[in-house]
Amino acid sequence: MTELLVATGLIVGVFAAHEIGFRLGLLRRSADEPLDRQIDLVRTSTAALVAFLVGFAFSGAATRFTNRIDLIVTEANALGTAYLRADTVAEPWRAELKAALKEYTADRVTLLGRDGRDQIEPLLAKVSGLHERMWRSAVTATQDNAPLMAVVLPPVNDVIDLHATHLAMARRHLPIPVMAVLLGTAAISLGIIGFGNGRIGRRFSLLDGVFGAVLAAALWMTIDMDYPQLGFITVTNGPIVEALAAMK
Repeated sequence: MTELLVATGLIVGVFAAHEIGFRLGLLRRSADEPLDRQIDLVRTSTAALVAFLVGFAFSGAATRFTNRIDLIVTEANALGTAYLRADTVAEPWRAELKAALKEYTADRVTLLGRDGRDQIEPLLAKVSGLHERMWRSAVTATQDNAPLMAVVLPPVNDVIDLHATHLAMARRHLPIPVMAVLLGTAAISLGIIGFGNGRIGRRFSLLDGVFGAVLAAALWMTIDMDYPQLGFITVTNGPIVEALAAMK
């Protein structure tokens, strides 16, 4: 639903900005060659600025998207390693550590999936308790055994640390002021195009429509990729699912 609202808002905004510019241009229809040259200059410069800002925003969103994918792979590896190394400790701590890791992994599958949006808060509330269970089991099972501690504790610590990294990454987006400047500049650019068309009293519906649609699509993809759990472009939780399937 959110992604559809964003797409609709961008499309409406694109055509509204052009229409407002066109109607303002109709009010200034007059033979003024210096003004027309200046409009062409500003239109070209603004379009170039929009292209730069979209490229900058898209590049940043793509980098963050890739980092989120890599982080999920890293977490899946840490979970798998911690689960396997739990075999090195004695019962009953082996079963307790494995149970905590398996439950934690199952929660991560839900938390990082598209269908887990309504469960984010309760699942996040469980995290600290599961971390404590895992760490307590690992520490107690390896107490007074330095070599075993060196084997078991590091991957468990990695699992715990990666949660904080996940939260930081989930909250890392294009700054709101930068997004506001990007959207505002795009609206001004479309308004200037419409203003120039209005001054000559002629619409170029196909050309302006194609430009507006492409610009709206580029902005939508940038926003959608920067919020992967809310839009169509999502980060897969496949590696975590595979890690859970391997925990037998």
